[in-house]
Formats: sequence, structure tokens, C-alpha cells
Amino acid sequence: MSLKSGRKGRYTGGSFASKFKTGLAMKSPFNVVIAGEQAEQQSDAAKAKQELDAKSIDPSDHGENSSVDRDATTAWFQRKKLAEEQEAAKKASEEAAKAEATAKEKAEAAATTGGDADPTKTKGGKDQTYTDDFDPEGTKKDVRKEKRENKKEIRGAKKDAKKNAKDAFKDAKDAIKDSGLKGKEKRDAKKDARKTKKSAKKDARKTAKANKKDNRQQAKATKKTVKANKKAAKLTAKGKTGKAQKKLDKAAAKNTKKTNKQTAKATKKTNKQAAKATKKANKATKKSTRKANKATKKSTRKANKASKKSKRKGRK
Repeated sequence: MSLKSGRKGRYTGGSFASKFKTGLAMKSPFNVVIAGEQAEQQSDAAKAKQELDAKSIDPSDHGENSSVDRDATTAWFQRKKLAEEQEAAKKASEEAAKAEATAKEKAEAAATTGGDADPTKTKGGKDQTYTDDFDPEGTKKDVRKEKRENKKEIRGAKKDAKKNAKDAFKDAKDAIKDSGLKGKEKRDAKKDARKTKKSAKKDARKTAKANKKDNRQQAKATKKTVKANKKAAKLTAKGKTGKAQKKLDKAAAKNTKKTNKQTAKATKKTNKQAAKATKKANKATKKSTRKANKATKKSTRKANKASKKSKRKGRK
């Protein structure tokens, strides 16, 4: 007998009816077709499918008078929360693995040459203008030679940067001349060009200073590593392998500690400078805003005064 018979029975709902409708929708063994009732069963199957689809709908899409029951709503939110937690855990583990890999790279670099993991940057964060070819397996003489070569590269990079700033200033002046600017606009354009040149030259000096310091630090750290390697080789030759390894580990730990300290100091200095620059910029913005507001108020008062005056003349 179909569930949609004309007679109103007692058992029109409940777990059995729900299970029976679900069985029809999922084409389970419940799906028995009786002659003359196929259309009605298909109708029941369609309804059961709608009920199943409703369970996967976001309850927030429904209003207060929603037919979505409380259990389905709770289950949906639980699934959503679980999915969000899993995604957050996955992201956190990826970030932790990335940070661990970076820390490992820095430790390895510091243990060998006292340098950074990124060979394109100094500990001060400036661009590295020399090639880092310090060899911890070489001799102290090799380290001194590499240090001298790096100093030459740093000087050359500084000279080139200053020359580029000068050439850029000349090009800017020619562009201003060709633009046909007059008066205040021309003076302001020239002033901006001079500021740009001055800033570029200052940055070249700062970069050279940071590179010189970095070069000295790396040379010093490499010398320590060379010395530790030499002592470790002697101890290994005598059969004292454990002692030799301790010597190497101690030298590596010392280099790592010093590098971390230098990097932290440079980062703190950079952050302080950035905060100072931001404060200065905010102060200048506030000043210009106040000035603009003052000018606006003044012009508004002037306009109002003129309007009142014209109205009085009109009355007369």
C-alpha cells in the first residue's frame, strides 16, 4: 500500500516512514514496484531526495520558520566547525615546517661562515653587493684574500650607485627643461629631483657600510671555523673523534649565537627607523590636513560674507 493513500492512517511519519522514503531514494531493496503504483513511488522517492538535499543546505539560508530540524542544523554546524579546524591545523603545521626549515638553513649557514641564509642580503637587511665565497675548509690566508676582494667589490658597487644617482638627476633636469614647466611648478620639480638624488646617494653609503660590516663579521666567523677545523683534524688524527666533534659543535654554536644576535639587533634598528619615519609622515599629513581645513574654513567664511553683503545691497 502506498504511503500516499486517501485513508488517513495513524503511522504517517516516524523512523520507519523516513527509512522507507530514504530506501526508495537510494534505490535500496525497499524499492519494490507494485503495478499501478510506480508513479506514486517515484513521487515518494523525489520527496525523500529533497529531504536528503535539505540536510546538506546551509541552515543560515533559511528564515525563522524553517523546516530544517534542530538535529540537522546542529550536525551541519559541527561539520563546518570540524572542517575549519582541520584547515587551520593544516595551515599551522605548514607554517611551522617552513619556519623550522628557515631556522635550520640559518643555523647551517651561521655554523659554516657566520653568514645569512639569504646570500643576497646583509645582516642589516641591505642588498649584498659582494659575492660570499668564504671557504671554511680553506686557510686563514684564503679568508684574508677573500675579504680584500669583497672590499673592492663593495667600493665598486658604491661608486656605481652614486654615478647612477647622478645620471638619473641629469635626466630628470633635462626632462623638466623639456616639459616647459614655469614658476613654482618648475622649482618644485627641481626640488624633488634633488631630494631623489640625495636619497639615492645616502642609500648607497648605508648599503656600503652594511656590506663592510657584514664582510668583517663573516671573515671573523670563517676564521673561527677554520681554526676549529684545524684543531678537530689534529684530534681526529690522534683518534680523539668525540673530542674533535665537540670542538666543531662548539664553534658552530658560537657562530650561530653571534649571527642571531647581530640579526636581532639589525631588525630592531630597522623597525625603530620605520616607526620613526611613519610617525614623521603621520605628523606631516595631520599638519597638511589642518592647513587645508583652515584654508577651506577661511574661504567659506569669505564666501558667506560676500553673499550676505550682496543680499543687503539687493534689499536697498
